[in-house]
Amino acid sequence: MRSCRPSTPRGPRPRASPRSARGSAGRPRSRRWPSRAGRWWAPAGAGGTARRPSAGRPSHRSDRRLREDGRVHLPVDRLVDAVVSDGERFGVVAELLATGRTPVQGGLAAPVPWVPEWTARDLVVHLGTVHRWVTGILRAGAAGDTSPPPSPHHPPHDDLHGWFALGLTELVATLRTTDPDQPTWHMSPAADTARDWAHRQASEHLVHRLDLEAAAGVEQAPVDPELAADGVGELLHVVVPRWAHTAPLADARATVQVRATDTGATWSVSVRDGVVGADPDSEPDAVLTGTAEHLLRRLWGRPAEVDVTGDPAAERLLRGR
Repeated sequence: MRSCRPSTPRGPRPRASPRSARGSAGRPRSRRWPSRAGRWWAPAGAGGTARRPSAGRPSHRSDRRLREDGRVHLPVDRLVDAVVSDGERFGVVAELLATGRTPVQGGLAAPVPWVPEWTARDLVVHLGTVHRWVTGILRAGAAGDTSPPPSPHHPPHDDLHGWFALGLTELVATLRTTDPDQPTWHMSPAADTARDWAHRQASEHLVHRLDLEAAAGVEQAPVDPELAADGVGELLHVVVPRWAHTAPLADARATVQVRATDTGATWSVSVRDGVVGADPDSEPDAVLTGTAEHLLRRLWGRPAEVDVTGDPAAERLLRGR
């Protein structure tokens, strides 16, 4: 996530049901977003307060599935709803930042605090490019059996907000109308269906929403612990295996346990000479403990309150890139 350049997205970046599309593939009128009416959020200090993404919606707790590898598999509809919620929030904060209505001044030239080489504009262009890249992957389906080259996207300088909204709308519509079990190219060898892209985009939008809120200096909107836990599991069991053949994982031998104090989820991951997998039986070399949100932050290289015991080098093996 962090190392991905705005013009060349690396797929987790950033992440369907055969239900009818709830968003139009056309340009949103009056800069509306591709979700239910009334889902506008305003950051604290900008004339409003952030609303919980789950406000007025069922918790879906009875629908979650806990796999043996520790991953919580949420329903695809819920994951896509999260893409909408965090995408809306991201777009609203970006527009407020661009128009000087946030505590941090400087507009979209404001730096992202923990990714200093990125400005807020870079972040908007990156996520908008990811929208278009993933939409193309999903539409290609099984025919896209090799890595599709990211297409260069040049958003209009005077309508970055509308460009972003259009990409989000098309991504959401595609996620909602694509069979979640459809074979689909993925950058990780541990994923191969459209469902995996719903998980990837839910995590992508959550982490980058947090990035933009920090850049703007606005109050952070709430994070659903189960969605954060889904992101942790997706990173450990889908994203990290993508780099298993590269240093330092290729020559490492370690087991790391990750414990979420709020959801009760536990992940045990082993790295054995370039092979990454679930390992609930081995004694861990390192243990990470914290809320699901802060575990997700830590593993993606963002500031977090997490307790780490054991070998720090083992823990660093699981960091996102």
